[in-house]
Amino acid sequence: MNFMFEDFVKRENMVSNNHHVNSLQNRFQVCPMANTHLRMSSLQDIITHTNENYIIPVGVNGSIDQWTMGGGNDSLFVHLSEKYHKDLREGRAILLLDYSLEGYHTNWLFDWFHDQFDMYKIPPQSVIYTVGNRLIDSQYDEWADMSGVENRMKCIPYTGFEEFIYTVASKEPQVTVDHHLEYKKNNETWAFNCPQRRARIHRVEFFEKLKSYNLVERNLCSFPEKNHFILGEQHDKDSGYYINRIHPDYCLKTFLTVVSEPQYYENELSVFNSEKVFKPIACSHPFMVLGGKGSLQHLKERGYKTFSDYFDESYDTMNDDRRMEAIISTLIDIENIEDKVSWFESMRPVLEHNKKQLEVNSTKSDPAVIELQKYYKEYFNE
Repeated sequence: MNFMFEDFVKRENMVSNNHHVNSLQNRFQVCPMANTHLRMSSLQDIITHTNENYIIPVGVNGSIDQWTMGGGNDSLFVHLSEKYHKDLREGRAILLLDYSLEGYHTNWLFDWFHDQFDMYKIPPQSVIYTVGNRLIDSQYDEWADMSGVENRMKCIPYTGFEEFIYTVASKEPQVTVDHHLEYKKNNETWAFNCPQRRARIHRVEFFEKLKSYNLVERNLCSFPEKNHFILGEQHDKDSGYYINRIHPDYCLKTFLTVVSEPQYYENELSVFNSEKVFKPIACSHPFMVLGGKGSLQHLKERGYKTFSDYFDESYDTMNDDRRMEAIISTLIDIENIEDKVSWFESMRPVLEHNKKQLEVNSTKSDPAVIELQKYYKEYFNE
């Protein structure tokens, strides 16, 4: 695959036709999928001449409004160069729009895309939209079927944080099951940890439920919105610090991690496995996911094992109004386990498998990248 950049040093696009510099801040970034692929490939995959077919990789940030036309912003298509517009129209280029570090979705997005295709005379087939939302391909197909749309863009769900967390964790001292057992036998421990930083509606609801069962004070929970921190630690750094942080100390001090994902409610139309779920995996730690219905199923599809043999995971199939209470009920059951060290040790096969699976998935081409390569060849008849 050939990739084209306006700035080859920074691997960036959306820079040559920048009429509104301030409006681009925090909207566009390096394309995560292309960046990961290029780290694992040779630089020959970067095209530096103009007579070949190519991909235009663009990463987008923030809420969907920020890179569409909401909040006073202009459309991202305004910032594509004239050359890019021409080559997209003439079938010589594919726009790879990468939103894989977020999982947001909204009902009007597909209508917006096709309005833009009509406005700029761009074939829908020349655009690939990849996002962290694991449901995106089926959602788009359903919308297109209902709307009678025949010419379609390509939607690819991509778990972009998996390889990122593996890379970060591999640079730090490794935490094995034996490290856990040694620490837990000789130090004060708590049943679970639940770090939450950014306030979201479901996180407020969950924190209040934990409090109502006296679980907050008895375990390691953080939520700056409620002025509560793990062992007094203040959340006073920028967001990048927390995204890059693996939290091995939280895991060593506890027997389970509650992963609080950005999306929870079914009306958010998203199931998103963010960096948060891969951190306990990297630390050989069991986890529960406070996230979209079906979050565990998508992890299983990537080869991970979950913990149904050791605690109740039926919450993953429950509707919003039952899922949170089911998670809390299981946390109470785990609190009441007398010999937690032996219980933790019994999970060794799953913990070691998951850590190995994180390495396997992160050191080979992701299924999303393979799908991208396949589409590239089909589109350009290669």
